[in-house]
Amino acid sequence: MIKWIILFFLGFIGIGTTQVENTNQLLSVRGFDEQVMSDLIFKLINEKRIKKGLEVLKHESALSSVAKEFQSKLEFRRFKYPEKIERKIERRLAHRTRRLGFKGGLVLPIAGQGNAINYKKGEVFFYDKKETETEFHLFYGNKPKKKDKDKIRVEIPHHSYLSFAQNFLKELESKNKKKLYSKSYKWGGLHLQWYYKSINKKKIPQMKMIFILGGYQTSGMWDDIEK
Repeated sequence: MIKWIILFFLGFIGIGTTQVENTNQLLSVRGFDEQVMSDLIFKLINEKRIKKGLEVLKHESALSSVAKEFQSKLEFRRFKYPEKIERKIERRLAHRTRRLGFKGGLVLPIAGQGNAINYKKGEVFFYDKKETETEFHLFYGNKPKKKDKDKIRVEIPHHSYLSFAQNFLKELESKNKKKLYSKSYKWGGLHLQWYYKSINKKKIPQMKMIFILGGYQTSGMWDDIEK
């Protein structure tokens, strides 16, 4: 009980969570700040860990560097089936993290991909490359015919950094809640980037993430992860 009170108190006064600025800025390919987005997702995860009575994850630069290496290697792969990406990463993950100096012994990858604009799932939309006033040229509805060229168009709005992070984490938790909020992990590192093959097409722009959790191997760790 005392441990939980202390963790809640630390979360309340902001200790153990990163303070992130510019979170209401609109998400854009131009001028994308990967550090702000990474810090924000890390902060949201740690806030939830505090609420669950867990220690916050400490940022580990070696894990972030390895996540970035895998992102570069998988730059043209979409993460539609994250489990396949995770298995591919896991084959060489322990070796690469050791090479960069991480000594925890326990490492686990989490991959994810999410809509980078605030699209309402299932709604009809169209792409108009001739429209130059918006970044992604994506609008709700059916594409107007020439005779309807003056028809009002409703652009699919941008996410802010915060709204993207909140939505992305919600989807990530649907399959990875036990991993993200396991007491077996003490460190974390991540890398996010645009899935460039989804931009400037009749597709909803996507962002991809690789998050690597790290910890010490203990005899009871698998029991904790499975709970």
